[in-house]
Amino acid sequence: MEFHAPGRPEDLPPFDVLWARAAALAALEAGGSRNQHAYADAVVHHDDAGGNEWRLARIEGGRGVLVGADHQCDEHIDIEGYDPYAGPDWLPWTWFTELENQREQGFAYWWDGAAWARIDYPDLIDNDGLNLLLPHLSTAENATTTVLNFLDLWSSSDKRREGSPLVHRVLELAERGTGSEEEWRAALDRVLVFAARQNSQYIRCKADEFDVAPALAVARATGLVKGSEAEVKPAGKGRPEGWVPRLG
Repeated sequence: MEFHAPGRPEDLPPFDVLWARAAALAALEAGGSRNQHAYADAVVHHDDAGGNEWRLARIEGGRGVLVGADHQCDEHIDIEGYDPYAGPDWLPWTWFTELENQREQGFAYWWDGAAWARIDYPDLIDNDGLNLLLPHLSTAENATTTVLNFLDLWSSSDKRREGSPLVHRVLELAERGTGSEEEWRAALDRVLVFAARQNSQYIRCKADEFDVAPALAVARATGLVKGSEAEVKPAGKGRPEGWVPRLG
């Protein structure tokens, strides 16, 4: 999938696909296989610890929001009147206020249940950072590569060839959305056992601290496990009067 600069709505996979990949990585991170994706309160948060991050939120009514900022592409934030939130009434305004009080966001894309959209950018914006922040989730293969890279596995190594189908199985279950709890437990456990055996600079857990239980809990909370219901944020009821970005 090709990403443009600045990003375009059609660059992104459908929300449910993007959510499945992001949530799957967050589940693995919760179990000990670090990959810079964390889940909490209906949001998957990616933070590379270098000033670049995004958040993907599930909103009630089958909708969603993607917001983020890349420090290499954030000059447009200072354009007078720049407002990436000029969208539909159902956007989560309370959450946006919390985000803006933490950090100015460089972009906002919203999924209405059928398609992604964003504001029309002024000509001054040559890149919003989407092409730097999201390519690793553009395909299941890229998402798998992300997990394996954090295990410091060379692309042609036997260990990478061993681990790739294990991680890909988790991504497959996530995108399919019909995996039972037993299937999920087995798939997550295989990846975590494999990860625990690797000698990676990114591994923060001891071998016996890798745990499938918190990974499975995230898979349930994000709606990946068959029969589970994904947590959602409430939809907004109209932009508050006078609301502008960067309230902090």
